[in-house]
Amino acid sequence: MAALVKCLIVLCAAVAASGYGLGEMDVIFHMFHRGSPSVSEPLLPTANSVMQSSFSPFRPTVITIHNSGDAATGNFNAYVVSAHLVAQDVNLIAVDWSAGSGMYSQGLANAVQCGERIASFINLLINIAAYGPENYRIVGIGLGAHIAGIAASFVSTGNIGHIVAIDPSLVGWTHHPHKLSADKALVTEVLHVTAGSLGYDYPLGKIDFYPNGGANQPNCATDVSCSQNMGYVFYAESLAAGGSQFVATACDSYEEAVGQTCSGDKGVVFGGLADKSGVSGIYTFQTNREPPFAQG
Repeated sequence: MAALVKCLIVLCAAVAASGYGLGEMDVIFHMFHRGSPSVSEPLLPTANSVMQSSFSPFRPTVITIHNSGDAATGNFNAYVVSAHLVAQDVNLIAVDWSAGSGMYSQGLANAVQCGERIASFINLLINIAAYGPENYRIVGIGLGAHIAGIAASFVSTGNIGHIVAIDPSLVGWTHHPHKLSADKALVTEVLHVTAGSLGYDYPLGKIDFYPNGGANQPNCATDVSCSQNMGYVFYAESLAAGGSQFVATACDSYEEAVGQTCSGDKGVVFGGLADKSGVSGIYTFQTNREPPFAQG
């Protein structure tokens, strides 16, 4: 099995090195807001398009980035877009890079270019609206989680306020120079739900959460795709006001987190809208098998 995984990593790295290239219209920005929560407004990466749109510099902005094999119309955004708009009045920009990410190997090859396109769009907003990067939260899943960090690293000035990386991909990223890391944003929050299979195993952020040990989610048995999907389900639930929270227990190490033997302080909460400046460490929490999943 280890040899197979090694071969897959080498294969994906070789495909990534060859590159596919994203066409001019292969990264599309769809904007939602409370006035239009279900019908998107396409935004072109031009000053004229932004100035004629409903984008408001007086609202915070959330950018979502889907995984390979998905699109802006997939379940990830169905959960995350609606949950964010209910929780907060934001500019919600869903990135659709499905034209360059139909297969995992293709998405891996195009990840850096996609991140650069998103950064260019953010830089445009900085220039025309004096809208600083601290106003952004970027939420990505799988390959989209690494792309969130790539986009943040190419922003021309300042630091992105918050990255929420849901199950960052493992294959092809162990030695990738643009792998997600803690310094990509003021707050880099990582949720590991398929650690060691689809998702990256070791900590990557300033705050790393390993729900139920981080490898398999209890209502999914051995179905890793189900477990990965639970990542955005947990995140969407964390945004709901007045409900139970995913209150985590601090761990002394990654090994404690995956072994579910953590015994540190409680109080740090996964997801939600609270400011997490100054928070760091490795954490775990338990979930219910059916909604509401949070036990806090």
